[in-house]
Amino acid sequence: MDKILVTSVASRVAEAIEATPATVSVIEREELDRTLSHDLRDALRYEPGVSIENSATRFGLGNIAIRGLDGNRVLMMQDGIRMPDHFRIGSFSNANRNPLDLGLVSRIEILRGPGSALYGSDALAGVVSISTIDPRDVLARGATAAGAIDAGYAQADRSWSELGAGAFRFGGVEALVAASRAEGHERENQGSSDTVGATRTTPNPQDTSSTAMLAKVVVPLDSGRWRFTFDRYERDVATDVRSLNPQSVKTVTLVADDRAERSRFSIDGDAAGPGFVDRLSWLAYRQEAKTTQDTFEERANTTAQCLSANGTVRCRREARFTFGQEETGFTLIGESLAGRHKLVYGVEGARLDTEEKRDGRQVNLNTGSITNVVGTDIFPTRDFPNTQVERVGAFVQDEITLDPVRLIPALRYDRYETKPEPDDLYTASNPGRQVVSLSDDAWSPKLGALWSLTPRTTLSLQLAAGFRAPPYADANVGLSNLPLGYAVIANPDLEPERSRGIEFGVRGRHEALDYSLTAYRTDYHDLIITRAPLPCPGDPRCVPGAPITFQSQNVTKARIEGLEARAEARLAPGWTARAGAAWSRGDDLSKGVPLNAVEPAKMVAGLAWELPTGKWGGELVVTHAAEKSRIDASAGVLVPSPSYTIADLTGFVRLGGQVTVHAGIFNLFDRKYWWWSDMKSVTNPGASFDRYTQPGRNASVLVKWRF
Repeated sequence: MDKILVTSVASRVAEAIEATPATVSVIEREELDRTLSHDLRDALRYEPGVSIENSATRFGLGNIAIRGLDGNRVLMMQDGIRMPDHFRIGSFSNANRNPLDLGLVSRIEILRGPGSALYGSDALAGVVSISTIDPRDVLARGATAAGAIDAGYAQADRSWSELGAGAFRFGGVEALVAASRAEGHERENQGSSDTVGATRTTPNPQDTSSTAMLAKVVVPLDSGRWRFTFDRYERDVATDVRSLNPQSVKTVTLVADDRAERSRFSIDGDAAGPGFVDRLSWLAYRQEAKTTQDTFEERANTTAQCLSANGTVRCRREARFTFGQEETGFTLIGESLAGRHKLVYGVEGARLDTEEKRDGRQVNLNTGSITNVVGTDIFPTRDFPNTQVERVGAFVQDEITLDPVRLIPALRYDRYETKPEPDDLYTASNPGRQVVSLSDDAWSPKLGALWSLTPRTTLSLQLAAGFRAPPYADANVGLSNLPLGYAVIANPDLEPERSRGIEFGVRGRHEALDYSLTAYRTDYHDLIITRAPLPCPGDPRCVPGAPITFQSQNVTKARIEGLEARAEARLAPGWTARAGAAWSRGDDLSKGVPLNAVEPAKMVAGLAWELPTGKWGGELVVTHAAEKSRIDASAGVLVPSPSYTIADLTGFVRLGGQVTVHAGIFNLFDRKYWWWSDMKSVTNPGASFDRYTQPGRNASVLVKWRF
């Protein structure tokens, strides 16, 4: 039979996937190599029900969506540490959440459905847990030293990547040092219009580069280990934004330089616990992340104010957006066995400091004069005050064995507090504006059950709750532009977003066939609409002189329900067929309209073959997605993404015992197609529709040398 996959995302401790009632996917390092995945988009392309958006103009990969919800409503972690928040404001400011190098990743685990009973805030729709490589991933059994060198090329973005790693064992102590670098360009599509302006469909020219470093030292204990980790990631993207030049503005050039960086130091470990505690694990960490985005726009034949009206002035606008976060936290988890009970319990806490700033200036190239008044903005400015968020949570889960049934109840308590810290810059940028603090707590229950109908067939049931604390930016975002008649005000009464999910499934694990089928429904309450318009002038909250006043509001109720299926059949020695499918339906119950974020139905099927010796093998994968036709177009004209069917062919060959070559051809038949995850926020695309197409036929290659 096939090997048993182990997950830790479902219960916070390692266990077989079959032992959890939750729906979990595991993508291991071998799978990442065989599918030639060089970013998260590649890694998730064969996961129905999971998607990641991509900006076709400038910012690249964005938020991961699970069962229709994305952004900060999906908890992302690396080595048990939360990834930085996503924050976006305006057209030129977008801090994404995926500053990591996939070459240093050992596995990706995906928990579908609410996960707050174990993880607290932000696990409203699910959890993505990413683990980095350890020394033993490089070291052969019994070896005292080993090395790894990888080199790859991806035609879709003309990128080259290199990775080098060395691992050592001194007595029982293990150490790893690894570094990687990648350079590439814009991701290709199937557009053909190479114009400058809104009708452009070919990609904007880009130059990308990234570097990553990972160092680990693992020190053994009598019954466990200590592990010390440092990792750093940097990414730079230079973009010539030829598609963002609206015809009504006198833009000559618009170029951008975006930089994301993240560093982390952590200490974790595990050991036999004292007394009632059979096993104890711990984690303490410090993480710093910063996004810096520079935009340079030059206009001609405009006015002295650099506006869209006709004139004789040539000017340049320069803007810089910075978003930084520093987080310090800890986690302590215990395990205990007591008769029929397997207990997992823990406590964790963190402090997150967030700082955002926008700066800029305008230069009159005719006269050389410089001003910090750009349009309606006076720079520098903060859109919300520096903010400190404190989170503390405690949870317990009990796995009760009552053969042939296992019950798995869990409960978590969370307390969070948001403390704004307005400085002189915020006060000057937002005169007279009062900031608000938020504090609240939340209880998140879960109940799971597994019923073994036979030794190879199991029924599963899970009821789970999720929540997300009100975002600090939504609570205190502030902006007044009375000349244009609008303002944004804070909301001290925001409530947490909440979800309640139920799912039922059947799983089988047989000699030649593994399968699972899951039906789910999740209700979401008090979803926050950022900067929702108030009914002015009648509403007393409206700002005098601002007939258009915005305030973040808990207004949306939604329901998402669907079916998910997986199967793997071992047809003959060396031959394996696998398939996965997902269908879902989402509704905004507050408005009685479809929920646009939900992906269309998708099915992935593959046929793989491999020599019994493992010397070479390959796989043909066919992906089919239905048309996205159920759309709420009240906010603008959204174009349905057509259905598509594409095929990918990958293979590998081992040259001796040390070198492996992976190669693949993607979109084998050169189909023209669109992913809904890239289209769902695009209104009125008009002639630019082809800008959002995926790459045509393209190839990738990866060479791995182990020594």
